[in-house]
Amino acid sequence: MSRRSRTIWAGGIATGCAAVALILLPALLQGYDSRQASQPGRLVVHEWGTFTSFAGSNGVNLEFRPLVTNDLPRFIMNPFSQPGSPFSELAKDRFVARQRMETPVTYFYTDVRRVVNVRVGFPQGMLTEWYPVVKQFESGKDNDTNAILGHAYLDWGAVRLTPPDQFADVRVRGPKGQAVPASLPPVTEKDHYGRARETDSAIVETVDARRGSHFEKFLFYRGLGNFELPIKLVALGSDRFEVTNAADDMSGALLLVRIGRDRVRFTRIDPISPRSATEIALPSEESSVDLLAEAVVRELTAAGLYEKEALAMVNTWRSSWFGENGTRLLYLVPGALTDELLPLAVDPAPDERVRVLVGRLETLTPEDCRRLVQALAGGGPGETPAADAVKAELASMGRFAEPAIQFVIGQTSDAAVRGRLQAILADIRAGRK
Repeated sequence: MSRRSRTIWAGGIATGCAAVALILLPALLQGYDSRQASQPGRLVVHEWGTFTSFAGSNGVNLEFRPLVTNDLPRFIMNPFSQPGSPFSELAKDRFVARQRMETPVTYFYTDVRRVVNVRVGFPQGMLTEWYPVVKQFESGKDNDTNAILGHAYLDWGAVRLTPPDQFADVRVRGPKGQAVPASLPPVTEKDHYGRARETDSAIVETVDARRGSHFEKFLFYRGLGNFELPIKLVALGSDRFEVTNAADDMSGALLLVRIGRDRVRFTRIDPISPRSATEIALPSEESSVDLLAEAVVRELTAAGLYEKEALAMVNTWRSSWFGENGTRLLYLVPGALTDELLPLAVDPAPDERVRVLVGRLETLTPEDCRRLVQALAGGGPGETPAADAVKAELASMGRFAEPAIQFVIGQTSDAAVRGRLQAILADIRAGRK
């Protein structure tokens, strides 16, 4: 064996494969962001993610279920597929929560191979998916009642980092015991999960005894919680909104967005002072998805993400943030609050750490409420909409249909209309819609 390399056989096939050759050849990474390219030997950790919530026009957050449960590749771990887990099944759509913590991804940048220990907590929530395999975890759920207990955590233990230009040197044990090049788990071109890989970050590797090594470009996790974030949005009608920052700290930048009928309108809101509110009006002028995406990238990079990371985040969520009809507020969660909600420990400590969590707050306007009643229940006796029209309306609202209907039921005085809406809501909850 060369004195410049060593071979490790851990058994198994990736994903996860066992690492065979760990070639210790330090090399400078190409394509790094200019902010750290000239500083060899540094360890940089960057993270982005989203907290998604839904509020009625009065600004009160409502519980909703994460009905989309198949939007991740099959290799992703959960409390039931994690090796050594005592659980037997996952039915995430049984859970209701006010916040969905969506796809935080943690990137590592290094120009030398190194090992770090990584753990993330979720004190007020439960963890539903993650990758790669972890050493230990606490899901934060009650297995008997499906209640969210909190105190969840993921401990990846030792995470091996390989600079991307050295990953071609890593070998894994193939199905016949032969050494083959290591690779990331495959994703399809339509899989938005793969867009998060479009950065210059290091390859992360964790190992489990049964399946060997697991490789990825980042650490990934997802969950649910019932905490409140300090930004509130009240829809006043006629494209007017009141935005409140209930925190003791200045908010981050905000973007108010309206998507509908192939129209895109948005406006940027300057950071809001602590314990204060501002009234905002959506512009009547139309914009475009591309201009909106550029505006989001600007805010993400200004918050500290590298441009490729910001583009990876926007491209991951483009069809959701900019493609789903509705009114939403996108805003930057203050870093101190992110650290409180998702305490992240990396040992040894990185030379630079940036965490950018985006709050996505969906809302119904008063006009939306009236239109929704008309579309689902009709305007009066004998005006019940056709079943196909109702089905199409529910499909357009996706996972937010249930809380939206629940909200408009509370806003409706007509007993007959309320009864039709309650029947639709019952069908949704029973899985018949």
